[in-house]
Amino acid sequence: MLILRPVAERDLDDLVGLAAQLDSMNLPSDRHFLAQRIHDSVRCFAGQTSRRGEAVYVFVLEDVVRHRCIGTSTILAQHGTPESPHYWLELSTEERTCAQLGRRFAHDKLRLRSSTDGPTEIGGLILDPGYRRHPEKCGKALSIVRFAFMAAHPDRFEREVIAEMLSPFDAPGCNRLWDAFGAHFTGLSFREADRLSATNKTFIADLFPRDPVYATLFPPAVREVIGRPNESAIAALRILEKIGFRHLNQVDPFDGGPYLGCARDAIASVRERKELVLPSLADDEPQAMREPLALLSAEGSFGFRATVVPIDDDGFPCVSKECREALGVAAGDRVAVTPLP
Repeated sequence: MLILRPVAERDLDDLVGLAAQLDSMNLPSDRHFLAQRIHDSVRCFAGQTSRRGEAVYVFVLEDVVRHRCIGTSTILAQHGTPESPHYWLELSTEERTCAQLGRRFAHDKLRLRSSTDGPTEIGGLILDPGYRRHPEKCGKALSIVRFAFMAAHPDRFEREVIAEMLSPFDAPGCNRLWDAFGAHFTGLSFREADRLSATNKTFIADLFPRDPVYATLFPPAVREVIGRPNESAIAALRILEKIGFRHLNQVDPFDGGPYLGCARDAIASVRERKELVLPSLADDEPQAMREPLALLSAEGSFGFRATVVPIDDDGFPCVSKECREALGVAAGDRVAVTPLP
């Protein structure tokens, strides 16, 4: 059985192993960083953080039979504060026409923007490759659990939600846009800049150009990756598009990965979440995983927990005795049902 739950201190080794597959700013392959991230997440789920800009929620997907975490995803309650602004490159197009030559050009431009009152950001999603075709739709579950939690606690999050998609890399730590752009203005390698920005972003405002930069000046191989997602991120991008996220004409200032966004309450997985009371009877045996599927979540005796369940012909979730025990709920308790896209 697979259970989604908040990360715990005991999950550090598993999280380090998962991070090695992604090594992004939200999930770097850095044991010290991850230990602190777990500590912060535990406090946030316990309601011990008053400042939204410091709040982070890390979920893990646990294979309870093998006693290990096989996936993770994250919510940053507010990405962009006075102490740590949210930076992005705004994409725009400038058209120039010369009647004398009979020529017209459309030039893409990049301009650094920032916000000290930023949106909620989702990220850090990674799944063990061995579970990518699992009947419980693990990737979708890791994505949707974040919105189920947002719907249950809207006061903890911003009204706008964004997601940064990883861009193509020719090799680990080797990104075409950074090598053609950021490296020339900072003197840092991509890896150095990415690590530094996790704790201090001052250098971005100090060293990046304030005026627009014409992408036309970049080689074609660089231009083609601006705003393009990595092949490994396409599945996650499609899930977000299905539930209402749209491209924002913004890219990450380091790797050029595209930003998607949506109003929190307009996200299908927030709007379509429904609460119900568990009946007294439960199925003795788990039901076969057949579509349609939904995420069943609850805040029972174990705290927040969720799992994937099938939906019957009458539109109700099939909740077995095993499922109830894993979620820490019983007859009469309230649970929430969020359809999987």
